[in-house]
Amino acid sequence: MPRRAPQPERSEPEPQPELVRLRDGSSVRIRPVAPGDEAQLRSFLMGLCPEARRLRFFTQATDLERATRWAADTAPDRCGLLAHDEAGALVAHATCVRLDETRAEVAVEVADHLHGRGLGTILVARLAAIAERRGIARFVAEVLPDNRAMLAVFRDGFDARVALREGTDTVEFPTSAWRLVRERFEGGARG
Repeated sequence: MPRRAPQPERSEPEPQPELVRLRDGSSVRIRPVAPGDEAQLRSFLMGLCPEARRLRFFTQATDLERATRWAADTAPDRCGLLAHDEAGALVAHATCVRLDETRAEVAVEVADHLHGRGLGTILVARLAAIAERRGIARFVAEVLPDNRAMLAVFRDGFDARVALREGTDTVEFPTSAWRLVRERFEGGARG
């Protein structure tokens, strides 16, 4: 999980809930993480298949209570987004945590049944736009080399640079790359 860097109080407005369409025509509602989201985040993380947990947390045996508290944190140095399906179930979480003055680490997890529908790309793009407004110029992420789907999201959507370091792919791209996603995927489903 990303480290925290001190961050001054933010003054810009928080992102507003938004209804978005996925590639298959289904809709999700995206909103910021808020106090009180811990229970649904715990349930969501527990519902991920073991392989999805391994790809996200680099182990199937992650401490889900700790991961839940981390995901639900609304400290000023981070921004988290949740996506709920048409029935109101939590189906994705994404967050970025400021590392220093100009960089933040980004992470995302999507419910198993929604993989490949563009939701991860949409969430990273929304976070990148928010981060850019907050003065964060670059996103970084650590990804397991066999997490081809997440690496494709970063490469195809955001033109990310990927370098293998100590058995992990380190991804880096400018937060301004959210505009690439809009240009590439604006027609029909974005993401």
